[in-house]
Amino acid sequence: MRRNHRQATIAISVALFSLALTPLHADVTPSPTPSPTATSFKALQEQYKKDRETFIQAVKNREQRIREINSAFKASVDKATYEAKTLMATATTPDQKNAISAQRRSAVAAAIVARESAVAALGSLPTPPVEPVRPTKMAAPGMSDQKAKPKR
Repeated sequence: MRRNHRQATIAISVALFSLALTPLHADVTPSPTPSPTATSFKALQEQYKKDRETFIQAVKNREQRIREINSAFKASVDKATYEAKTLMATATTPDQKNAISAQRRSAVAAAIVARESAVAALGSLPTPPVEPVRPTKMAAPGMSDQKAKPKR
């Protein structure tokens, strides 16, 4: 019993001594400053919006170029097919027909190679920007305890 009384006295004296060491005056004109994380998050969010617009424009430009490449590919394949059909109408021997078919296949293969090299020259897809993560707020110490309480 005496030991508990002694420990309580020591604890109270330590608490009072620590309170006496802390300054008890406040700044007369506190300047409200926004937290650096909120300011930097807003700046990051603005930069993300600019990067996203740039990314969207780059994707649109790439899609437009691919459409142009595909239309040129289709035009060359259609031309080779049309020429093969017109020549096939006048061909009489199997050797002539085989030569026309081989010519058509080689023209289509050349068009495929040209298309693939043009798409490869565009490069890879642009990388999308990474959206900044909102800084988390610290929860009050007692907030998590309320969830653990049983419902009535």
